[in-house]
This record gives sequence, structure tokens and C-alpha cells, in this order.
Amino acid sequence: MKRKLLCLFLILTLCMFSLTGCYDSKGIEDLSYAIALGIDKGENNAIKLSIQFATPSASGGESEGSSQSDATTITSIECSSISSGINLINSYISKQVNLSHCKVIVISEELAADGIAEYIYTLVDNVQVRPDCNVLITRCDAINFIENAKPTLEKLTARYYEAALNSSEYTAYTVDVQLNDFYSNLKSTYTQPIGILAGVNTNQTHNSFSNVDKFNIDSSYKANETPIKDKTNLECMGLAVFKEDKLIGELDGMESLCYSIVTNRFDNCMITIPNPISPSDSIDIYLNPKRDTKCDVKMINNSPYIDVKVTLEGYIASSDEVSNHSSAKELDIVGKTANNYLEAQISSLLYKTSKDFKTDIVGFGKYVVKDYLTWDEWVSSNWLSNYQNAFFNVEVSININSGELFSKM
Repeated sequence: MKRKLLCLFLILTLCMFSLTGCYDSKGIEDLSYAIALGIDKGENNAIKLSIQFATPSASGGESEGSSQSDATTITSIECSSISSGINLINSYISKQVNLSHCKVIVISEELAADGIAEYIYTLVDNVQVRPDCNVLITRCDAINFIENAKPTLEKLTARYYEAALNSSEYTAYTVDVQLNDFYSNLKSTYTQPIGILAGVNTNQTHNSFSNVDKFNIDSSYKANETPIKDKTNLECMGLAVFKEDKLIGELDGMESLCYSIVTNRFDNCMITIPNPISPSDSIDIYLNPKRDTKCDVKMINNSPYIDVKVTLEGYIASSDEVSNHSSAKELDIVGKTANNYLEAQISSLLYKTSKDFKTDIVGFGKYVVKDYLTWDEWVSSNWLSNYQNAFFNVEVSININSGELFSKM
């Protein structure tokens, strides 16, 4: 009997301890979840930190007739660092800032030109920030970009940020750049970082090109330039190019597309080329990879000679009454025109990165690092500085099919 009572006492004691809660634990109602983090150059301090929070109504579902502006709130402060800014905001708002659901890190070009290594390292070291958070470099103030996040096809702003960047999968006018990508490239000895080029679309920012032929106009835009008119003001088009942690240049839509092809980050896209049968007209070609792009790097007299071989599948997506794009002869002519066009575009991009920017954003260094016996030999070769002496040979092979075969993709 005593044993039974003792066992019952022990069971009750264990149950009492197991039912006690943690006095210092925090529930959802105690946290304020950030969905976007903006960093601008400060006027009276180092930076201006802006955090866009999801409001409780947005987290629990919007009621009918509620406005999108009610779904989020933005808090900004000038501060000396990201950590101190968050600490100051914590002292002001009623809940503790939590970055575990942050979708985008938005950095202004003005700040990026001065160097952003400090801010990238801080965010990477923060256990709350997810490594797949996207890095956007804006051609306007970061706070201006965040304030204009007004989705029309999505109910929640957090979901809108995710959906807005998915266009890279089917246009290739930008690429998906995540925080872990930016950080690893920043620390790398054979490549350099890039960021998603972003901006706010208004009537004042629309651009028209007088020095670009009609076949390239649609792909020559960058964020802040496209003539699109819509209630959704945010746009991501092009890439921000870095040398170490400093912004040194930009790539437009076509250059970003070429970058995607060379780096095998390309799924499919549409390009417009001159019609070789009727030169005053154009042809739209839908492209997707046939094989991975092959790159080979040789060092000759200490200068890199880089061969790039691209193999794609193409489908004619536009036609006219005159051209017979189902004939083998015309398909061959269109294919050669497409090859020459894309070879010129890719070569132009690569020489731009080498001679103008002097920064290897493609990562060609990884193809030559194997030729060095020791790590010290590789580091002393100083690939990132020597990249400006590179020469390129680009070969493009596109297997063109008639638009009648479009359904066979």
C-alpha cells in the first residue's frame, strides 16, 4: 500500500512540473513581425532604418472593405546601426520587434555606393533573419519603396513581396538574390555580389530610349523606367552590380537575362530579334535551356581566356502572313539570326563586367581555381583584380522550332 501511495505521489509531482509554463516565454501576441526592412543613408546619423510591420488585422485576415494601407504599418528612425535602431524601436512600440518573417531587405543605392558590408554581416548574424530573405537595391529611398507596397492581386503585403519576385522565373529580367547568396559572394575569392534592382514606377520615372533600336527597347529598361501604368507601383527589373561591398553599376533587363543564361539560373524567357526574312519586322522567340551553359577558363600570359558555350531551345511565338516559319530553310535562317543576336548580347555583358565594372559577378574564378595546387597560390593570383584582363569567346546554339510546335513544350 505504501509503495502505491509513493508511486501516486511521484506521478502527481511530475504532472505538476510538466503543467507549469515558462514565465519568460513570448507568445505571438507579444511580438511585432517585420515583413520588410529598409535601410537608407541618414541625415543626422549613420542610417535611417525603416521597418514595415504586419498589423494584427492583416495576420488574422482582412475584413471586407478594409484598405491595404491598414494591413501594415511603417516605423522609421535614424540610428548608428541596425541593432541600435531595433532596440530604440522596441522602446517605442508596444511589442518586441521580430524579424523571422522578414521577406525583403531594401537598401538604397545611395547607401550601397558607400559600402554595406557592416549591415549584411549584422543581418546574417541575427538568428531571426532567414537566409532566403531577398536583397533589393532601390533606385529611390528604401522607405519610399516600402511605402509604395500596395498590392492589387494579393491581399497581404508579405505575400506580395514573394509574388513580385517570382517574375525572374519566366522573364529573366532579374534574378532571385537572397541574403545567403549576397553574403557568400561578398566573402568569396572568385566572384562578387549582385542585388535585385528595384524602384517605384511613376509617370515621372518612365523612360524612353532614342538611341536603342526598336527590337531592344522592351528589354532595355531598368527598375524605375518601364512605361507600365498600374496601381501597383513597385517594380524589379535589372541587377545591381557590386565590387566587394560597394555598388558600382547596374544591368538592364536584357543584360540580366544574359547573366541568367551564363550562370544557369535561367528557366525560360521571351526575346525579340530582327526578322531576317523581313528586316523591318521583328520575331518573338520563346527560349528555354536545352543543356547547361559550359564555361572554360584558361590562363595565357596571366590573362584569362574564357569560352562560353550556350545551348538553347527556341520556339517562334510570333508570325506574319508572309513568312513561312514551318519550313526548315526559314527556321535555319531564323536560328542563325538568333544565335548572332544572343552572342552579341552576352559578349557585350561579359566585357561590360570585365572592362567597365572590373568585377566578376558570374563567378568564372571557380573554373580556374582547380589549376592551383595550394590555397595560398590561388589567393596570391588575385583573380578578382585580374578579371579586368579577361577575353571572351561566346558561342550560342539555338534549336529553333516553329510556333506550330509551341504546344509540344
